[in-house]
Amino acid sequence: MLLARGTSRSKEIAVRLAVGASRWQIVRQLLCEGFLLAICGGVIGLILSAWCNDALLQQLRGLLASVNFSFVVKLRPDTTVLEITFLFCLIATMLFSLGPALKATKADLVKDLKEQVGEPARIGRLSRFFAPRHISVMAQIALSLMLLFAAGLFFRGALKAAGLNPGFVARGDIISEFDFSLIKKTPADSRRLIFDLVRRIRELPGVTASATGTMLPYSDFTSARRVLRTKDSMPNDPKAPDPSVNSLFTAITPGYYEALGIKLLRGRDFTQNECENKDARRVAMIDEEMAKKLFPNEDPIGQHIRYTNPPKDGSPNDMEVVGVVSKHRHSVDNDSLVCRLFVPLVQGYTGQTFLHVRLNTQDRHAVAAFIPTLRQTLREIDPDLPLLQMTPFLDLMERSPNLWIVKLGATLFGAFGAIALMLAIVGVYGVKAYAVACRTREIGIRMALGAHRRHVFALIMRQGAMQTALAVGAGLLLSLAAGRVLAKILYDVSPTDPLALVTATLMLASAALLACFFPANRATRVNPMTALRTE
Repeated sequence: MLLARGTSRSKEIAVRLAVGASRWQIVRQLLCEGFLLAICGGVIGLILSAWCNDALLQQLRGLLASVNFSFVVKLRPDTTVLEITFLFCLIATMLFSLGPALKATKADLVKDLKEQVGEPARIGRLSRFFAPRHISVMAQIALSLMLLFAAGLFFRGALKAAGLNPGFVARGDIISEFDFSLIKKTPADSRRLIFDLVRRIRELPGVTASATGTMLPYSDFTSARRVLRTKDSMPNDPKAPDPSVNSLFTAITPGYYEALGIKLLRGRDFTQNECENKDARRVAMIDEEMAKKLFPNEDPIGQHIRYTNPPKDGSPNDMEVVGVVSKHRHSVDNDSLVCRLFVPLVQGYTGQTFLHVRLNTQDRHAVAAFIPTLRQTLREIDPDLPLLQMTPFLDLMERSPNLWIVKLGATLFGAFGAIALMLAIVGVYGVKAYAVACRTREIGIRMALGAHRRHVFALIMRQGAMQTALAVGAGLLLSLAAGRVLAKILYDVSPTDPLALVTATLMLASAALLACFFPANRATRVNPMTALRTE
């Protein structure tokens, strides 16, 4: 727009130079005008930042509610922010005002004083098509398409992640997190307290199941073990097939699957003795994903597995598979569909445990209303319980860091894409309106010589459509490149997702062509006599 404005003021600048103004005085005036625009933009940006900071703090508050630490952050404009904003205003002035100012002061006084304001008289079609202002607008359209496509990818990813079936039932489940390493109790005493908690909570009215586990799905903590069949051995040759599988490891108490809402497909659950007695028979439960990998053509029940790295305490490394459960996710990542290994609590106790309390209702209000009762019961059992948090499992899942990143990305790129679309429309409309104004005399001559209104309309629209097509083509290439970069944090969405690509392209192309339509339609209303008399 500043390039177009500088061109339209060529005669004014020529007059100033003719009456004695120096080139530096003209450049300084144009830089001051550009700096005023940049300062206005910076002030508006600071005002918007106050609203955006509040929105971001609300998002962070929800995310950090699921982790066991806190930090203080001050998201308010301070001296540093104001200085950086002022610096960006200066940079914007240099980038977008200095070039047009220097170009405008390179004047041929005789030519500019005699010539009509607007397009140069002997400009060619190619030069007019690729004028700097048109190149700027085409670049803006291309970048806007990339942002809209990225917003579409994040939006589709957020929808899929939010509607994902995790493989368990989060509704009706209350999570209480404990860290028994924070109190002065031996591991044996802590385990006895855990079993007492589970038993007492199970007796409460409205509770259908309760159990504990050392790892929580959709949390920010994971524990993994690599296991293989006992009859297999790890190869010495690094190129040989690896018979082991990596699995997420959880130590649990009886009733864990019922409390979490996982299906027991084959076999049985752990017994109370297996979970309490460290010298009991070593047993394990696996999910169907591990059963397919380790025992593809065999019944996994009764088979034996072991860790690739034996336990450091010297305990037996052989475990008998006594049950197979349905597979379930640990997060929204595609990589979360890994194998699962479950052992009795005594075999993998670490101090950090998650208590699952399954209610006989899945109503969110009823589940939230039960929390004070549960908290009071835990306080009666032991006032010194190291309780870190208590929340409905569904709320905890919605605050999952991975899901939060996808949702935040959809919001941010959606906002950026909407702003870019608006700016692209304004840019296309402004440049086309200016071009029509500059060609008023030419259009009047064409119509005076017999050109029909539809011919004038086609003349203006043809150039706009060709420039839009060229910009969209460049934008498609940028979008595909951006999709590859974003592929690592997108959930279950192709980096070349056709729906997002087509939607963004149609949206931007339609908006750009609509912005061209109004100036083209205005050109058809030019009165030939008025145009011929104009300067």
